[in-house]
Amino acid sequence: MTTPDRRWPVWPWLVLTVAGIAVTVVAAIVGTAASTNEAEDTPPGTVTVTASQDRKVPERVTVTVAPPPEVPATALLDGLHTVGRDVQPGIYQTTGPSGTNEGGCYWTRSDSGGGIIENGVIIGPGTLTVNLNELVETAGCQPWQKVG
Repeated sequence: MTTPDRRWPVWPWLVLTVAGIAVTVVAAIVGTAASTNEAEDTPPGTVTVTASQDRKVPERVTVTVAPPPEVPATALLDGLHTVGRDVQPGIYQTTGPSGTNEGGCYWTRSDSGGGIIENGVIIGPGTLTVNLNELVETAGCQPWQKVG
């Protein structure tokens, strides 16, 4: 005796497919609405930066930079300075290394293009003369005070 071939009904597959598509569409709509509401909830003047690989929305960031001093300083601290803009031209003295640089107190004078005019390393008190429009850089030094 042979048994007739039994076929599975198609309707369960059809219902599951339609339900899956409906859930995907609803999730996409809810996700879009949620990301739109986040931008609206941020108070004005506040910058929120979110690092995420999934998010492709560009963020706008405002950075405020302090204006340069109106009067050039009369002391050289470690760093790169433009003479005439950041510090006044003249003669500067330091008591020596600050202990942050193993080799001592390094200084360099450069022209506006970055070409070295003069440089050196001191391990005790020192004097340095800087001229208008030069670049002066110090590293590992006590502050240089203008003396002339």
